[in-house]
Amino acid sequence: MTTRISVFVLALTLTASVAPAQTAQPDPKPNPNNAVGEKNWIEFGANWWQPGIDGSVQSDRLGLAGSQIDFQGDLAFDTSRQADFRLVLRPAKKHKIRMQYTPTEFTGESLLTRDINFAGTVYPVSLPVESQLTWRVFRVGYQWDFFYRPRGFVGVIIETGMINMNAGIDSIIGSAEVAATSPIVAFGLAGRFYPIRHLAINMEGTGLLADVDAENSLETLALDFSATYNFTNYVGVSGGWKRTSTKLQLDADRGTVIFAGLWIGGVFRY
Repeated sequence: MTTRISVFVLALTLTASVAPAQTAQPDPKPNPNNAVGEKNWIEFGANWWQPGIDGSVQSDRLGLAGSQIDFQGDLAFDTSRQADFRLVLRPAKKHKIRMQYTPTEFTGESLLTRDINFAGTVYPVSLPVESQLTWRVFRVGYQWDFFYRPRGFVGVIIETGMINMNAGIDSIIGSAEVAATSPIVAFGLAGRFYPIRHLAINMEGTGLLADVDAENSLETLALDFSATYNFTNYVGVSGGWKRTSTKLQLDADRGTVIFAGLWIGGVFRY
């Protein structure tokens, strides 16, 4: 009987000492095939790009039909470095809240080669003019990745926001400017894949065609192709090419603006 009790106590002691050792084993190492940079709750990007500008603006005033003024041919807008800020909140693996703010500003100096009528003021040929265009876009949207894998995803986007435009001409005979603000709604697709763990290839496109009435309409199209190299899950560097085009008509003011160019920036995650 004493021998049986001793064996039972020894068995309990061995079981108690082995069980904690089994539960205290370290977690398995991360899968080396998973992409770097996909595990995060917040992602912030600060980018700089130097887009070329194309388009025109037209403004009717005082019963006079405005001239269609070309940004390059008439106003000679220059190219300059612009900022682009992006914030992505990721409450769940397949769901993202996206925000983007892109302020752009262009200036130009030219000698007019024709008479132009802008906002009720006629500027004669050979008149030196200074011009400026401010174009600010704020977007907020939701993205659902209906296809998701450790090395990539494909998702749908719905977003809204505001476009603010201000265009002006200044000369010795006078100044004139037009300003307009329009809400935007857009739909699109986004995709990403990782050819290697640290490198992501990104593609995105959104757009909308909305004819509210005969005097108010909006057409938008935005395309963005880029690559991101993630040094860690928290820091990366990005670069790519994007093009945005907007055709806006608000009552007597009309404008078509196209930006396109290369960009580069940094990505920070938490």
